[in-house]
Amino acid sequence: MPDPRGAAFPFRIDEQTGGIAMTEGPEKIRDDLRVLLGTRLGERPMLRDFGTRIHALAHEPDDDVTADLLRKQAHEAVVRWERRVVVTRARVDRAREGELHLVLDYVHSDRPVAAQMIIPLV
Repeated sequence: MPDPRGAAFPFRIDEQTGGIAMTEGPEKIRDDLRVLLGTRLGERPMLRDFGTRIHALAHEPDDDVTADLLRKQAHEAVVRWERRVVVTRARVDRAREGELHLVLDYVHSDRPVAAQMIIPLV
């Protein structure tokens, strides 16, 4: 299976070619995970089930229940929509008071590449 290739996220122009910046392989998968986790459920008109409810938890109390909901919703979205990775661990860390980080440890399903993604949730 060839490496996935597509437009980089966030969208930008490649300074060297003047065309659309592209990414491929592990970086493309990482970009696609950012898109998935940054999309509100129902935001995409033609794909209403794509995304997460993470944004709906922004004003909830900073407690263990909210952290567990964040972790679970992110994990479920990745399992459903991103078949190129297997999540080995998902957790929410408290960086400072009122600042949470979603930490996803994953491996690529088609090769022995492990990666970690840390997403600030403020």
